[in-house]
Amino acid sequence: MNRIGDNSEYGGLIVSKNILGGKPIRYSFREKSSIPQLNGWNFYSAGDDDEYITDPNNFIMLNAESIFKISPVILEIFDAPYGTDLCWLYEEGIHVSFYDLQLEKEVSIYQILNP
Repeated sequence: MNRIGDNSEYGGLIVSKNILGGKPIRYSFREKSSIPQLNGWNFYSAGDDDEYITDPNNFIMLNAESIFKISPVILEIFDAPYGTDLCWLYEEGIHVSFYDLQLEKEVSIYQILNP
């Protein structure tokens, strides 16, 4: 796994502005990007509804260092393959696990990185 350093090698991530406003990450997925500056990761907050996500002005591109400061666990799943589709699980406001929406089950970081 790479370490956060020179952000140019990591590309940008698409992030809901609600996350920047303090709402927890609820959903993340990685898709192959047609734009070389993006690494394919997209992050939605617990407060993002259908109306919110249809407005591109509600999202911002962040570098890896910025999103790592928001949620350090992202570094652990950063190298997950394209097609990764995760719901973030919380207990009493603390992130505890991931639920794989394709497999329809709770998964470990090892399972995310080694499908």
